[in-house]
Amino acid sequence: MKRVLPSAILAGVCCLCASANAGLIASYQCYDHPDGNENPPPYGLRFDNLFSSIGGTGGVTTFSMNTFGDTVLSVFDDGGGDYRITIAGTVFGGVDTGTGYGFGEGAYALDFEYRANVGPDGTGWVVTPSDPLNTGTLTSLGNPDVANGTIFSMFDVNNGDNDSFLFLQDEHRLAGHPQEGQGYWVGRGWLDSSHHSGGTKDFLFIAIPTPGAASIGLMGVGLAASRRRR
Repeated sequence: MKRVLPSAILAGVCCLCASANAGLIASYQCYDHPDGNENPPPYGLRFDNLFSSIGGTGGVTTFSMNTFGDTVLSVFDDGGGDYRITIAGTVFGGVDTGTGYGFGEGAYALDFEYRANVGPDGTGWVVTPSDPLNTGTLTSLGNPDVANGTIFSMFDVNNGDNDSFLFLQDEHRLAGHPQEGQGYWVGRGWLDSSHHSGGTKDFLFIAIPTPGAASIGLMGVGLAASRRRR
């Protein structure tokens, strides 16, 4: 598939000049995907029934990555063929009411790390299969329904193809949207929790290299395109 990057993306890209064994090797700014099944409001993370464990309202629960604009996906080379992905930032959301949010409306700190089974795939990255080391948290920054510091845990699970997380320049569900054909990476991953049952739980977002990012996917790093696993 043809890859055409808009000028806004090209402006934030520079190739690696150092070795691949240099820690952080890629960084991407994350935004809400335009084709989420429960959009509006738009979101990059869906975690239904999140608040059921604290006696709150259940149902479709979503979080936007656009509100604060500080959610970043980072890729690290830990050496020995081991890679790691983190997704961290501040998201805003709560129980989806169709046009806005109900219970739990507020800001939350997102911190997820894929530590195992991470490997390069074309200009992107994949995590396959899931692993107990791949975990994260969503922490309330305080609102009338969820006390500041309340932590919700999550972990990765496999989809039907034994994939846990995909981060690819493959136009996934961008057809018909303004982002189609603009070279965005699409991140999607499957999640669960031991405390919040039922419903859909997943990442679905788009991303571009951050301004001053060390690389664009695998370009200039000379990494093997084959998937590498721990």
